[in-house]
Amino acid sequence: MKNIKNIIIFANGELPISKKANKELLSNKFILCCDGAVFKAESLSYEPDLIIGDLDSINNDIKKKYKDKIIKIKNQNSNDLYKALNWANKNNVESVTIIGADGGSDDHFLGNLFILLENDFNFKIKLITNNGQFNLTNNEDFSSVKNQRVSLFCLDREAKITTHGLKYELKNYQFKNLYGATLNTAKTKKFKIECDSPQTKILVYRANEETK
Repeated sequence: MKNIKNIIIFANGELPISKKANKELLSNKFILCCDGAVFKAESLSYEPDLIIGDLDSINNDIKKKYKDKIIKIKNQNSNDLYKALNWANKNNVESVTIIGADGGSDDHFLGNLFILLENDFNFKIKLITNNGQFNLTNNEDFSSVKNQRVSLFCLDREAKITTHGLKYELKNYQFKNLYGATLNTAKTKKFKIECDSPQTKILVYRANEETK
């Protein structure tokens, strides 16, 4: 497979019904399903372009139907979302949208967030839930609305982070814990994140307007 620039990953959790999620699905991007998430895609009348996982959640009918679109990876030391993201990394994908990563169990969702923070993926990532959107970034401008809830998460304790356009601005802020920059709000229709370390990953959460 060549020249795949933008993909949607269906994780095998609860699919969001937000306007943002529907807009992404209507963009006709390459659809990659994590194992049993193929059933979620089919329930919305979408056909996967690729299925990745250990295949413990799909039946023989699905295996036969998509036999030319399946990559089986047995490694039990990583979950199916990591396997899908790793495939995207190896195939020079430029951007990934993840849906269905927050359903099933809270601990699984937390694990999925740490996959984003702890690994070096060479593409833009956004993860959409029913309540909002996570973006993995470093230096970036974000669109927003006034009073939209914004939270930042970062594992790098040395990096200095500065914001512009938030109610509680950060200036050369260094994370001492994961919750230190949560429950902020946007002041206007946009805000900016700056970081002095190009390698540092910052997970930015923006709540949906209806759930802020």
